[in-house]
Amino acid sequence: MSELRRLIVRHRHVAPMVSALLAGTDAAVTIRDAEGAVVLERTGVGAGEGSHPVTVDGETLGTVEGGRAARGVAAVLAYAAARERDKRSLANEALERYRELSLIYDLAAAIGGDTDLASIVGTATAELSRLPNDSRGFLLLLAPDGSLAPAPGVAADEGGLGAADTRLGEGIVGSVAKAGIAELVEDAAADERATAGERAAGSIVAAPLRAGDTTIGVVGATATGAFRAADLKVVTAIAALAGPAIGRALAAGSGR
Repeated sequence: MSELRRLIVRHRHVAPMVSALLAGTDAAVTIRDAEGAVVLERTGVGAGEGSHPVTVDGETLGTVEGGRAARGVAAVLAYAAARERDKRSLANEALERYRELSLIYDLAAAIGGDTDLASIVGTATAELSRLPNDSRGFLLLLAPDGSLAPAPGVAADEGGLGAADTRLGEGIVGSVAKAGIAELVEDAAADERATAGERAAGSIVAAPLRAGDTTIGVVGATATGAFRAADLKVVTAIAALAGPAIGRALAAGSGR
C-alpha cells in the first residue's frame, strides 16, 4: 500500500479533513498515488482542470487532480503526510534509544566484573555481530610496536579486515585508533585511506577502545550493506564499556 493511500485510508483524521474541504462544493477531485493508481475519486465540476502534486521532503507521494478545491486538498495531504513522517521519525528515535540503553545494561551486566580477556572480547564481538547486514565484529588491541592485532585466541581475520596488516594511523581502522574518534564509512573501497583488507570489507563502523586516558585498541564491524548512524552509536557504546573492562583484564595479566 502506497504512503498516500495508507494516509487517506487508515488515518482517522485525514479522510474527515478531505471531506470537510469538499463540503459545500460540487468540485471534482481525483487523488492518485505516486504510481498513478486512484486513491479517491469524486465526480463533479472541473474534472481534469489541473494536477497538483502532494510533495513531502522533495518526494512526490501523488497528485490531486481538479480545480481550486484540488489545490487545497493537495496542500492538506502534504501537511498531514509531513506530520506522520515526523511522528515515525520520533518513534524510530525512541526505539533506537531503547535499543542502546538495553544494550548498555546487558553488556555492563555481562562484563562489568569480568577480568578474563577472552570472555570480554567474545562478549563484545558477539554484540557487534548482531548489527544489521550480516555484520562481522572485530576487536583489535594496540601493541607497543604500533600494530593493531586481534586479542589472543581470536582469529587473525576477525571481522574480515586483514587484521595482520593493521597499524596505528594506517587505514580506516588505524586512523580511528590514532584520532580517538568513532567513524562510519559506508563504502570502504572508495576511501583513500583504506587498506587492501578494508577495501574488500564493504561498510565499516569503528570506535576507539580506551582504558582511562589511553587508547588500547579499536572495536567495530564490517558488513556488505551500509551501516546507519544508529549503528555507530551502538559501536561507541560497546567501546565505552569494553575498553575499561579490557584494561582491567590486561592489568590483571589475563590473556597476555
